[in-house]
Amino acid sequence: MTDKSIHFLPADELVPVQGEDSVLELALKNDIEIAHSCGGMGSCTTCRIFVEKYPGELPPRTELELEIIESRGFADYERLSCQLKPVPGMVVRVPDATVSDFDPT
Repeated sequence: MTDKSIHFLPADELVPVQGEDSVLELALKNDIEIAHSCGGMGSCTTCRIFVEKYPGELPPRTELELEIIESRGFADYERLSCQLKPVPGMVVRVPDATVSDFDPT
């Protein structure tokens, strides 16, 4: 993996970070499918991803993400891709329709 890329699983795609505002934006620009029924506005949770590896600590959740996840009971490694800033070295798993949970431990 290059030090300026994010690794998307299960597609096994390395995608260079080039100033995108969110992981969702980065994925869509690179033809990696992530559901996003609200158009990336942070109101539906369909763009949920699992962060498998992150250099350092994950950034704090946005206020919008905090509101959504409180009612859904997300684990620390579950994030909304539309709200998470892409950081080189990150490894994320995009769940498919049959995945209900992921536990990296």
